Amino acid sequence: MACGFKELDEVVLTAIGTKQLRDETGSTSSIIKPQEIVQSGETGLINSLSGKASGLRIVRQNGDPGAGANIQIRGINSIEGDSNPLIIVDGIPISNDSLDDDGVGGSTDVTQQSRLNDINQNDIKNVQILKGASAAALWGSRAANGVILITTKGGDFNKAPTFTYSSTYSIDDISVRVPLQDKFGQGRDGVRGLNRTESWGDKIANRAGGEDVFNTSGQYFVSESGNLYYPVTTKNSRETFINKNFDAVFRNGTYQQHDFSVGGGGQKASYFFSYGLLEQDGIVKNSDYNRQNIRLNTKVNLTDWLDFRNNVAYTFTKSNRIRGGGSITGLYIGLLRNPPDFDITDHIGNYVNNSGSAFPNRQRAYRDQLGASGNAGYNNPLWTLYEQNNESRVDRFLVAPEINIKALDWLDFTLRGGLDFYSDERQEFLPINTSGGARFGDFTSAVTTSKEYNLDFLMKTKHTLTTDVDLNTTFGFNFNNRKRATNSNRLNPFIVDSRQPVTDLNPDDAATTWNRNISQIRTNRGYALLNLSLFDQLFINTSATVEASSTIEGAFFYPSVDVAWQFSDLFGNEDNDAFFGKLRASWGKVGIQPGPYRFETLTTTGFNDFGGAYLVSDTQGNRNLRPEIKTEYEIGADLRFLKNRLSLGITYYANEIDDILFEVNTNPSSGFNNSYRNAGIIENKGWEVDLTAKIIDNNDFKLSVNSNFSNNKNLVVDIFGAETVDIGGTSKAVKGFPMSSFYLPASVLNPDGTRALDANGFPEVDTRDRVIGDPNPDWRGGAGMQLNFKGFDFSFLFEHSQGGEFINRGRIVMYGFGTHADVGNEVTLTEDLVNVDGNVFTAGTTVRGNIADFGAGNVLLDESFYRTRGGGLGFNKLNDLYVEDATWTKLRNVTLGYTFDRKRHPNLPLKTLRVAMTGRDLILWSKIIGSDPETSYYGISNASGMDYFTNPSTRSILFNVVATF
Repeated sequence: MACGFKELDEVVLTAIGTKQLRDETGSTSSIIKPQEIVQSGETGLINSLSGKASGLRIVRQNGDPGAGANIQIRGINSIEGDSNPLIIVDGIPISNDSLDDDGVGGSTDVTQQSRLNDINQNDIKNVQILKGASAAALWGSRAANGVILITTKGGDFNKAPTFTYSSTYSIDDISVRVPLQDKFGQGRDGVRGLNRTESWGDKIANRAGGEDVFNTSGQYFVSESGNLYYPVTTKNSRETFINKNFDAVFRNGTYQQHDFSVGGGGQKASYFFSYGLLEQDGIVKNSDYNRQNIRLNTKVNLTDWLDFRNNVAYTFTKSNRIRGGGSITGLYIGLLRNPPDFDITDHIGNYVNNSGSAFPNRQRAYRDQLGASGNAGYNNPLWTLYEQNNESRVDRFLVAPEINIKALDWLDFTLRGGLDFYSDERQEFLPINTSGGARFGDFTSAVTTSKEYNLDFLMKTKHTLTTDVDLNTTFGFNFNNRKRATNSNRLNPFIVDSRQPVTDLNPDDAATTWNRNISQIRTNRGYALLNLSLFDQLFINTSATVEASSTIEGAFFYPSVDVAWQFSDLFGNEDNDAFFGKLRASWGKVGIQPGPYRFETLTTTGFNDFGGAYLVSDTQGNRNLRPEIKTEYEIGADLRFLKNRLSLGITYYANEIDDILFEVNTNPSSGFNNSYRNAGIIENKGWEVDLTAKIIDNNDFKLSVNSNFSNNKNLVVDIFGAETVDIGGTSKAVKGFPMSSFYLPASVLNPDGTRALDANGFPEVDTRDRVIGDPNPDWRGGAGMQLNFKGFDFSFLFEHSQGGEFINRGRIVMYGFGTHADVGNEVTLTEDLVNVDGNVFTAGTTVRGNIADFGAGNVLLDESFYRTRGGGLGFNKLNDLYVEDATWTKLRNVTLGYTFDRKRHPNLPLKTLRVAMTGRDLILWSKIIGSDPETSYYGISNASGMDYFTNPSTRSILFNVVATF
């Protein structure tokens, strides 16, 4: 949260890693301390930042092990570009990729990881978030989305080794469960229908009871466990399987993390070594995530004027991810569409037809209950869990060497290098008899390698011009090279029914397709930073960056300036004892680079079924591309009272991003469908407030509270030549509306804005899409407390998101399928009502459905409504009826711990021993039923606010022991 209690001489880092006193800067940043990250209870670094800084928004994909998340600082800044901030670790930029198997963008079917989560949270010394353009301008066209600076731990000179061992064990549970109806079986129109898609069948309670009647004279299914299944001729059983099916898919997830570190140093050298092991089993059975981290940070003072530092880290991750989202081979889409009276047990076995021929490894699912067709329609969830594989294996190296030369008392040089390399090997295996297009087998193997080289040369000077004027300068040059390549092979179909993911499943070359995606960007950047101090009261910081990149022609200039005035000195308060006040203002420009290879019109391939051919791309190249330019100003104040016991920071910011890049439709006569160009404007404006108070500060009793508030108003000002730009299935960029607005079919409206109703009193579906909601919150905030009493510590953090809208497209589909609890109601009518087809149901009739009034009196919402305009598959629905308030509050974490030390326990053989218990995301307050409004189907994307059979989020209880010796 805003970052602990600020001391007078708190030091912050600039975007290039140089140090500066916080009170002498005119731009805003937030510092998140390591204990706040570790106590969050999260396995990934990104989610551990939630609620701890104003202006920072974390959008989670789901609760899968190792799942990535989207990071936004001060809103969305691009349409088709990335809105995630630049990540700097120990002075070098690193990748936070979250890629699908083609190496281009995120995935909604298989949860992908964010590479920032490769970092072990226990290795972090602090995290600093640079929010404004002036603070980030030194990074030019990579800094429009802000910068997150991460500093890792190091050893101390002249200190004996300190050993630390930490062990954490977590028990995880599903946080939100979708309500399902258990009153009606498979079928339509109140009649049971074998293999029907929907659950609008007979009332289960009205069945005869007892055993079903089977036809045992012909075809049957025998499972791997030996159970026999015959066609049901008479359905007598009243048994339902909602809870049994749920328990077959979900479990209590766990993770255990072990971390060992040692740090210390002598007169000339210091060191920090750590090893971490994380083993996580997700709440979905057969899902896992394992990570190992090794780090060695060293520093050697070779002479009084020369030192060498080197930080080296290695990460290995391995995981099996479960397909979800909109794929018919996904988990939730099969489980939540499954009828309540179908038992998903025994998902695989042999189908034997009427003539006695056996067909092995058939899938048994509710739409193909004997596995007769070989196409289940939707996967049995257990098939998704146990027959499909989505494995990932990542090796990553980070190296950050640095040489510092103190040439003169006023002159320093720094040479800093950096290497970020990772290799990501993935396999996605869907065996024969998987649903849909993979029914004949589908195997994809992909390897992505990413290398980023970074080199900085800095010259720093310090000058005391007069007794009242100081000038510090930094001049630097940066070279950066990023290269990523993905090789993927896809084999489809198989001629061998095997569970081994090998290319021998079909030796025919025509069954294999190969794809290679290459991306390389080189950047050269020169920069200068001047810090002017006047009378120890007025501080002026200016920077200038000139950058040339391989993705654009020419060089571009990114200036910034910020001013800080410590006005409290006017009141004779030079020591800042009782009161400190600072007014600040800043202005700057930053950018977002175009994607690579956009200068020229490229070739592509096609007609694979006919041997393949080279084609001219239908997207026209453009040699006149410019970076997206974000211009931002901010003003604010930092105030401290009562000897720094109360601290308040207030900021107002406004920015405009010009020359937004996206593909614009072109006249077909040009020979192209699209042209990539600078053609849009987006703006953001908002307030940020950070408040901390140290209420009690005694030796054995300390109590502090902290809170933050932020709001952001986003607007698409213009998108030249386009009415809308698609950024996700439900979300678009629409002129005059916020980014990611829901743009969908909805009810026909009258001129006065009310719904137009048909003759039966029902809304009609408009054939034209329009904006029906905005997923961006009105404001967000966090509030927490830290209590220390002798050896005890207690803390909590609440996070709140107010406003915005949410649409659960999965719920709409479930209404059409008849499985959601909302459509399992029975009502006895007290008046004559009409349904959407115009059929009249008389008073006293008991019917399945709900009653609603759209403005012309009560009407009956029954199967005929929910399976047409009111629900089911497709977007052409009354989507506006299902837009909900996305407001939510979470108890983000609560921790109770006790520390044993030698002061209180003289005979303790260790330096310290801390035991603690933490609850993570234990309580969610939200009007939304069946979904966590914080998660997003779109994952790492500018689109948000929609759920479509997204794998569920989690909550946890953790137990932690930390020993130092």
